[in-house]
Amino acid sequence: MIMLHTLLQANPIEGFFFGSGKSMVVGGVAVIIILGLGLWMWRMEVRIQRLDEAVTRQANGSNESTTA
Repeated sequence: MIMLHTLLQANPIEGFFFGSGKSMVVGGVAVIIILGLGLWMWRMEVRIQRLDEAVTRQANGSNESTTA
């Protein structure tokens, strides 16, 4: 409790967020943003893997046709 009181005195903006109950909203928005970035990165990784596999297949296909 003493640490929270010291935190509230240290920065008036933090005191406003904690005092008015907005800290949970700010935390929730931060969590949503982090989850969204994680989902976006995961989807991009899947797309990059598909492209890599397609390029590899195409390269292997062109190598086989030139050796035959």
